[in-house]
Amino acid sequence: MNHILQYYDYSRCFAYYTERIMSIRQAKIQGEVIVAKPVLMLALIDGIDEGVFTANSFTLNEWLEARYLNFMLEYTHQSQFAKPADISNPFWHLSTDGFWHLQLKKEADKGITPSRAWLKENVSNASFDEDLWVLLQNKLWRTKLREYIVEHKLTDGHWLRRLSEGLASLATMLMVA
Repeated sequence: MNHILQYYDYSRCFAYYTERIMSIRQAKIQGEVIVAKPVLMLALIDGIDEGVFTANSFTLNEWLEARYLNFMLEYTHQSQFAKPADISNPFWHLSTDGFWHLQLKKEADKGITPSRAWLKENVSNASFDEDLWVLLQNKLWRTKLREYIVEHKLTDGHWLRRLSEGLASLATMLMVA
C-alpha cells in the first residue's frame, strides 16, 4: 500500500526517525553490538511492504518470527551467538527506545525479558508512533528507511572490517612483490 499525504513533511519525519534509530540502545557482547533491534525493524518494514501488516498493530506471528530469524542469520556476527537472539528480546526491549509501544494486557516488570510465549499471551499488540507509521505507508520512504537501517545499523562494521582486511592483504602482497 502506498499512501501519500500531500501536506505531510516526509523528509522531516524521516530525519527525526533516523536520528531516533541511530540512538537505539543496543547491548554488546565481546565488544560487538547486538543487532536484534534493527533486525526486528527490518522484518517489520518487510511485513508492511509485503502486506502482512496493514494496520499499526503488530503481533508476534510465524511470518514475523521467520523473517526476523532470516535477518538475524544474515546480519549477526558468528562470534556473537551460538544461535541468534530470540525475537522476544527486541520485541520487548525496543519499547524502551520511545517509538515502539507495547499494549500489555496486565502490568509487567520492564526490567526482565519475558519469553516469547509470555509475550504472545500478555501483549495484545505493539505499534509504532503514528508519524512513523504514516512514513512507512509510503513505499519510497519505507525503502529509504530500510536502506538507512541496513547501512547505518547493520553493515558499517562489516564494511570497515572488510576494507581493513582487504587493505592489509593488499599491503602484504605489495611488500612480498
